[in-house]
Amino acid sequence: MDMSAVQADLKTVAGAGARILFAHQSVGRNILEGVQALSERADVPIRIEETTGRAPSPGTGLFHLFVGVNGDPSGKIVAFQRVLEDPQRPSYDVAVLKFCYEDFAHDARDHDRTLELYAAAVTKLRSVRPDVRLVHVTAPLRSDPPGWKTAVKRVLGRDTEEDADNVLRTAYNAELRSRFAAEPVFDLATLSRPGSTARAAASRVPARRSFRWCRSTPPTADTSASRYGDSPPPLPAHAGAGADAPPVTTSRRTLSR
Repeated sequence: MDMSAVQADLKTVAGAGARILFAHQSVGRNILEGVQALSERADVPIRIEETTGRAPSPGTGLFHLFVGVNGDPSGKIVAFQRVLEDPQRPSYDVAVLKFCYEDFAHDARDHDRTLELYAAAVTKLRSVRPDVRLVHVTAPLRSDPPGWKTAVKRVLGRDTEEDADNVLRTAYNAELRSRFAAEPVFDLATLSRPGSTARAAASRVPARRSFRWCRSTPPTADTSASRYGDSPPPLPAHAGAGADAPPVTTSRRTLSR
């Protein structure tokens, strides 16, 4: 892992002067643990604080919130909207809603309508909270189930129990990238790079590699997961609460409004 690149990105996050809302559930905790571990290793302090959704304590930082329950993506969307539409208008510069892989399982509630529900929420939030920049996140995929049965199924060319659900996740991710191609997208699915189950799913649903931060800068090899070796990068931050806020740069990428 290139710690100099990690350190540079963490310094950008720490120095951005932004208040970031990160709404999540289970996998989100893993991301935050990774950010914290990298922060300590790089010796770049990052403020990470849990919030209930009400106005958090003053100052900049990464404020995370547990929303909804896994397997109910529509419920998470409603909870995310409720936080930002609160009459107290909690002060955030950037807001991120991350779904779990369980939200796109075959038995998840409204999984086939999630993108439309999410897009509708984005449209409304842009209207009521133009001061908050929304960053979209692809859904994580599942790796192959452990054990010899999986190995035998792969040799025989058969599917595992995760394959069908990964197809749903990959389809959602492809549609999300397409729908918000001109907007910031944190491509968690690409960066997490699970095993052959994900590759099998990707082979069934056309999906282009995407790691876009802004509408003016195309993805480059520098922005891929390989930049950090085998570990995903820290959660990025985008600042700019208001027309007078300066643009934020992350590893030579300018995050303009």
